[in-house]
Amino acid sequence: MEGAIERRDDVSIDDFVREFLEPNLPVVLGSGFTESWKARAEWVVDGRPNFALLTRLYGDCTVQVAECDTAFFTDQKRVSMKFSEFVEQWQTNPQARLYCKDWHFTKSNPEYSAYTRLPHLSDDWIDLYYDLGIPEQNDDYRFCYMGGDGTWTPFHEDVYRSYSWSANICGTKQWTLVPPGQNELFTDSLGHWVYNLYDYDAARFPRLCSLKKIEFVQRPGETVFVPSGWWHQVRNVGDTISINHNWANEFNLRFLYARLTSDMAAVYYALRDVADMDGFDEHAQLVLRADSGIDYSGFFRFIEYMAQLYITKLAEPAAAQALNRFDAYFQSPTSVRRALCRIASVLDQLATDAVTSRLSGLDARIARLRSRIASATGS
Repeated sequence: MEGAIERRDDVSIDDFVREFLEPNLPVVLGSGFTESWKARAEWVVDGRPNFALLTRLYGDCTVQVAECDTAFFTDQKRVSMKFSEFVEQWQTNPQARLYCKDWHFTKSNPEYSAYTRLPHLSDDWIDLYYDLGIPEQNDDYRFCYMGGDGTWTPFHEDVYRSYSWSANICGTKQWTLVPPGQNELFTDSLGHWVYNLYDYDAARFPRLCSLKKIEFVQRPGETVFVPSGWWHQVRNVGDTISINHNWANEFNLRFLYARLTSDMAAVYYALRDVADMDGFDEHAQLVLRADSGIDYSGFFRFIEYMAQLYITKLAEPAAAQALNRFDAYFQSPTSVRRALCRIASVLDQLATDAVTSRLSGLDARIARLRSRIASATGS
């Protein structure tokens, strides 16, 4: 799929669901979608970052900074520093190519509302679950990225095989998106994927030249929707700031489950020589959680939490207030039933998964939830 990215300056939520979420296809939403954001009004002066304001807002925060010229396994070397120190380095030593990445900036200054979710992207189950379902974890997948010219992110797939969106506050990004189903072209004989699509060992990755991809430029104010399983690489042109979310909903839940099963298979293979040890299955789940950020029980709790909210919404619409952060489109009876049906479909797969039967009590919990969904939807 070589060629141009779809771009929309205006699209209804229904059309966005039908044309992009359902078929799992990327799109660039025009700058009009973010024109009311406080970040766009205050974080930028004459097209460049407002360093003085940003330092005043976040200067004492500790941030993770990537050294873009230093590879570290599949990522880049990371160091911690005060945000004010990062900004100083950014301005005085741009050739160092330091990139503030994966910064949970909303937690750093929760009183400052830099942006609002686009209605089309508002049904964010991950955001909701981490905020209200497991608040004790004190985590989220809302990030800010800041860096100068030439800073970049290596080739990767997003966490959990989630969706992501990235809104440019200022600067320009050069994107390369790779449609799913081409892993054999960008992995070597050991299963390791290429680090940089534009600087690699052709002997190690002899088939990479056949990779189908979409290359495009993201301009200030624009928002890129990255579908599940679309690997990508991004480079900044000029001083650039973006706000990013990883997110999931009923439309990509099946992709999250597929990623979980794939990661589980990799763990079992890595531990194959100790498969006879006592407590092997529990240990394998610990390894899965450490490597992938979630295990089978955690995945079930995630979808159980969302299913309970939707079941409540059908029975007592005013009671499921947690869903009010979603646009009204995603709270309609039609959308709620659709979400429950998608959850049920994944539960059907989870119920017959061989791993499930090896984990104490999980199969019974799945059966109970399937029964509740069937009663709620009349299916």
